[in-house]
Amino acid sequence: MPSPSIFRFQNGSPVDPRSVLSSIGEVVYGWDIQADALSWGPNVGEVLGPIPEQTLARGLSFAGLVEPGSGPSRYDAIFCSSEADQGDGVVYRTRYALELAGRKMWAEDTGRWFAGTDGRPASARGVLRIERAARPEELSQPGSELCDRSALVERIELALKEHLPAERPVVVLVAAIDELARLNDDFGHEATDEIIDTVHERLRSVTRRRDHLVRYAGNSFAILLVGCPQDQIESAARRFIKVVAHSAIETARGIALVRLRVGAASSPELGHRGPEVLTAAEGALASARAGAADGAVVAKPRIRRAAGEDPVGFDVQAIAALNERRVRLALQPIVRTTNREIAFHEALLRVGQGEAGLYFASAELIPMLERRGLVRLFDHRVLELAMEMLKADPRLVLSINVSPRSLGDPEWFDAFHACTEMAGDKANRLIVEITETATIENPARVAKLLGRIKEQGARIAIDDFGAGHSSLRHLRAFPVDILKIDGAFTQNLRRSTDDRFYVRTLVDLAGHLGVETVAEWVDDELQAGMLRDWGVTYLQGHLVGRAELHEPNRPARIKAATG
Repeated sequence: MPSPSIFRFQNGSPVDPRSVLSSIGEVVYGWDIQADALSWGPNVGEVLGPIPEQTLARGLSFAGLVEPGSGPSRYDAIFCSSEADQGDGVVYRTRYALELAGRKMWAEDTGRWFAGTDGRPASARGVLRIERAARPEELSQPGSELCDRSALVERIELALKEHLPAERPVVVLVAAIDELARLNDDFGHEATDEIIDTVHERLRSVTRRRDHLVRYAGNSFAILLVGCPQDQIESAARRFIKVVAHSAIETARGIALVRLRVGAASSPELGHRGPEVLTAAEGALASARAGAADGAVVAKPRIRRAAGEDPVGFDVQAIAALNERRVRLALQPIVRTTNREIAFHEALLRVGQGEAGLYFASAELIPMLERRGLVRLFDHRVLELAMEMLKADPRLVLSINVSPRSLGDPEWFDAFHACTEMAGDKANRLIVEITETATIENPARVAKLLGRIKEQGARIAIDDFGAGHSSLRHLRAFPVDILKIDGAFTQNLRRSTDDRFYVRTLVDLAGHLGVETVAEWVDDELQAGMLRDWGVTYLQGHLVGRAELHEPNRPARIKAATG
């Protein structure tokens, strides 16, 4: 049975989500990393105060607000991750002090990043929570060899200026502890700090006198090797990998087996500037994390195109993917909270590899399609594929995502109307998902359009709900069947009492509106148990099933795995 409500209702209505979110000092953000474009929830001014728009608009500009030495910035936490994205994103978490209009405030920054075609972070979604004012003594503690990424770039620049004129190459090794998130879950934060300190000492023990070892981003290490020839980089990296893996590390919470992943880049081969050499080393580290074998990956110079040789344009490749039927759907199960039986699947866009070597990753594909005005074509194809699957399997129920750009295009609705008319009652097994942001631009028009979609038999879900865009008045106007609670909040239930409070507020709101709820990004049983007790209808996440590419001649999995 769901636990009783802990919230006061005024005039029969629950409190507004935006006011609750601001009261606990939290704001949601999305980051298109490749374009370095940040977007924030509507309460960003209430939480952060008067921050210049240009600072909020760019990820690296916002990182400039981080107090030096207070902790890894969001950029550092994501790019120094020791994990690889297997298609469902990678959790990141950091804590730092921010300079906010003359105040220095501690902030916790958590979320999930998603990889692009090269395996490197392409986008992220998370939540920033302002905790309390930072005391001067907390920010003045000396950190012997701990620096942030910008300070590391400066050190690399100095080394390049000193050694390249004398024709001494400079190699940058970037090392990260593998599966640090698992170690943290198994041993706890304090023991993980012990592990990091021990790894640091082991690396120092085999670092040559003329080389330089620093910790940066808290749990990652950079080693500057001076005069190391290109053919000796891998053996040098193996020396560091071997010393870390030589013996288990004893902590207060138990014994841990630790291994290192290493990426390397050499100057002048990879460039003459600190940022480009470090970026190349970080890219090599991403490849090392994605590989199955232990060892280092050395960055290779990019092959330059001949003069006058132009790459095939994105628009041409995207249209070719449609024409060649390389658009596919991956299905992720969404299960009932009470018995873990599959209720429906979310259909996620995937585009296969063509002769030109193109692969569209979902994290980077949708923003690019929206910028080029092509997203409606892909949304139309997803709809066609979904209807074909519903026709082929009468047990299947699917949800599809529709971009705000498509939702505002009359031609998309005409295509939707034609597909669902031909499908007959099969449209009753279709759920159309729109983002919460899609509801705010013209609420009256969106409400009317959603009503027309429902007339065709489909249900309506609002995705990534909880950022505070929609007021209770707007929600009442929309014919919504399902609210999908933003995973940026549900992933922190284990640690954050504020997020537990807020998620219960959203569940209570859904109950007041008489709609079902889906909790996204559910990764462990503790989360699932809390959500079940609060009355959440469905679960979605690693715990209950990952997205799997649909094979046309094989029916989708309808029965959930026990767990």
